[in-house]
Amino acid sequence: MKKGSTDDPFADDEEEADNEPEQPESERSELSTSATSESVTSSQRTTQRQSLPYIHSRDGVKDGRKQRPVFLREHIEDGIDDLVDQMESEFGEDVYKTDVTEAAMAVAQEHPELVLEKLEEWGYGWS
Repeated sequence: MKKGSTDDPFADDEEEADNEPEQPESERSELSTSATSESVTSSQRTTQRQSLPYIHSRDGVKDGRKQRPVFLREHIEDGIDDLVDQMESEFGEDVYKTDVTEAAMAVAQEHPELVLEKLEEWGYGWS
């Protein structure tokens, strides 16, 4: 058969694959052990990262978070800055505004009665 542009471009690959010498059992076992070691190491790293508190296991403050635009009145926005200052004073270290804002949301979700109280203060439930 004449070789040309209509030849199967992968035909040679199959022949080469068929002609590859088989690896001895000891090398296959070694490769398998190496792959298993890498897998275990990766698994250990993943487990170690999962056992660390969130701020120590992430690569950056935005890691694992989705951005949500939130409309806030000026005094609420200023209150976040005040809360960040208070948290930094309590911990004696820098605290990200993103962490404080998300923590405030988490606390609100854990204590919906506080949110209910604030919404009533703002006028919800008047009827």
